[in-house]
Amino acid sequence: MNSYYQSFFEEIKKKIEGNQYQEAYDMIHQEIALPYVPKDCLELLETYQEMCRDHLRLSTSSMDAGKIICWIHGSPSQQENAVPYLRSLNLRQYLDEVQDLLNSKICQERKGELIEYLMEQKIDAPFTIEKGGLEIQFVPSVILPVEEDQGIQAVTQYFEDWFSNEDPSFQTFCLALMEQEVLLRRPFDLSEEEPLPLAKAIVRLVAQAMMRMDEYQCFVQAHQLDKVPDLVLCIEEKENSNGNEMDIE
Repeated sequence: MNSYYQSFFEEIKKKIEGNQYQEAYDMIHQEIALPYVPKDCLELLETYQEMCRDHLRLSTSSMDAGKIICWIHGSPSQQENAVPYLRSLNLRQYLDEVQDLLNSKICQERKGELIEYLMEQKIDAPFTIEKGGLEIQFVPSVILPVEEDQGIQAVTQYFEDWFSNEDPSFQTFCLALMEQEVLLRRPFDLSEEEPLPLAKAIVRLVAQAMMRMDEYQCFVQAHQLDKVPDLVLCIEEKENSNGNEMDIE
């Protein structure tokens, strides 16, 4: 295990020992979402993630709704922390609070998670969210979930065809990045998105993170993707706006 992950896991242990399960879970969630994580580290991350999830389930069941509402109107950090707890609530009773979170400065991925919760509960009230400087109005109940979105299903089928036999771990990283891309695009679905350019872009980004671009070029030639347009993913725009690199140590 390299020094980066040794330090990372030490920090996770400190959070857990201090009963800071939500902070530990968020750190783990962000790390697992990266395009490439060494297999031994991924297994340990998933173990810690499940441990944190078990504690959060217990605390969520007894969490006072008033405290959650205070967080929604609190600091950006508190607002971020409030989102996972909302999944267990009847969101029809908290429409104004949900809209406040969608108006807040929490990250787009968290807003995407919140929209997913609204979709799960089939909320048919209208909400607004700002994306790209435009105010978008949407109704959660009419957004296509992942399992019904033909665009997403087509992309995942490409990953299945390309990697399930030859490189299943690469397929796993592509699927994880796809989930993150979906959250960043919410409230939009991908039903009208061309699946092949999207699949190619995700493969490229994973290859970049794994420093396997030579293999990627061979992959493009082997599957005759050289004439498929190169797409810039939302996750790339997010990383660029944060000034971060996608390369993994």
